[in-house]
Amino acid sequence: MKIRLFLSGLLLTITEFCLAQVCGCTDPLAINYNDSATINDGSCEYENITIETTEIGPLDSLIEGSSTLFYWNNGYWTYNDHNDNCLYRIDSTNASTLETLCINGLSNYDTEEISQDSLYLYFGEIGNNSGSRQDLHILRISKESILNQTFDVDTLWFSYEDQTGFTPQPQATDFDCEAFIVGRDSIYLFTKQWASTQTTLYSLPKTPGHHIAHRGDTYNVNGLITGATYMPEYQLVVLCGYDYDTENLLLALHPFIILLYDFQETKFFSGNKRRLDFDYSVRAQMEAIATHNALDYYLTNEHYATSIMGFNIDIQAQLQRIDLRPYLLPYLRQYGVSENPNNTANPQGSTADFRLYPNPAHDQLYLDYPQEYWGTEYEILNLNGQKVAEGTLKNRSISLNSKGLSSGKYILLIRKNGEVRTFSFIKKEE
Repeated sequence: MKIRLFLSGLLLTITEFCLAQVCGCTDPLAINYNDSATINDGSCEYENITIETTEIGPLDSLIEGSSTLFYWNNGYWTYNDHNDNCLYRIDSTNASTLETLCINGLSNYDTEEISQDSLYLYFGEIGNNSGSRQDLHILRISKESILNQTFDVDTLWFSYEDQTGFTPQPQATDFDCEAFIVGRDSIYLFTKQWASTQTTLYSLPKTPGHHIAHRGDTYNVNGLITGATYMPEYQLVVLCGYDYDTENLLLALHPFIILLYDFQETKFFSGNKRRLDFDYSVRAQMEAIATHNALDYYLTNEHYATSIMGFNIDIQAQLQRIDLRPYLLPYLRQYGVSENPNNTANPQGSTADFRLYPNPAHDQLYLDYPQEYWGTEYEILNLNGQKVAEGTLKNRSISLNSKGLSSGKYILLIRKNGEVRTFSFIKKEE
């Protein structure tokens, strides 16, 4: 009886909240946009869209197994999925290899993703296309140690909480994974589900040790997810993948991306969810996606060769670019993002080493920043340039309510060694 009364009260509270706030689709690009809605309830629906891509060029033969792509240290870096321990920096204008950075002593059996926070790169030894692996792990390597060639490596071992069988099922398991992102205190896996062509979110702590990956929500992507890029400062995740047809490979290898944005905290499927298909003439085993400015996205695909029905299929590894301004800029403008491509990686002063999230924020604004900024003083300015709060970077968050900030837009200003970094953020009421 008490449970029934509690649920009734909860439903009543939710109903009253939605009536007061008007829950619905808040994205003007959706076909069911509700201009009266003030709370995004994740119900937006979109027309089917085919996007244009730009082929930058073929990848060097050394990186035909490109399985990950990320923006770090002023460039795009990739990594082969096996039998290699070197990072390769790619020229985003012509796909040539600009730099090689090898990590001594690192083994690579099936690394399918590299993600990052402000201090570490996370190498995901998570490839599991038969579903039989019991040694899944992620290597956490200090960025500083990579640059100075000392290689500080820790290991995060994990298993899926709901996997009970490990009999090999090649390309028929739902416990494969090639995409993950790193949040404030957790790693979030997006599975590559051969059997169901869905993706399920799993989470585990981002600290070394042995962990259980806890199952979260599932979303039907109608394909195989192979890569992810995350911009927590914009509440935005972009996934990449390709269609998989067990009956006819000629109908497979059709790439697509999934946009996840305007979600609540780390409930990545709670906001807008939109699939964008590549032109159906494009065939590629798309493996990785990254961006430096939330508007221009770069993708790599592996070299793929097979023979079926008398046809020889040989798809070279290459770098491609897509412009997502038509689909994301209307949403990103609230964060001060401009469509000017010369606004580089950082429309608000943010870089891969500096991140503020969530944005908008209610009480707590979390920060990722390089270790050398620990103890640096900061100021918060209003849009008139007046200082309204100040403090010192001695932890990874700022309590906005304790600073007496009302709802509105602000500028976080950090000065160090004559350099000034500015970040805009929005304070929202609960």
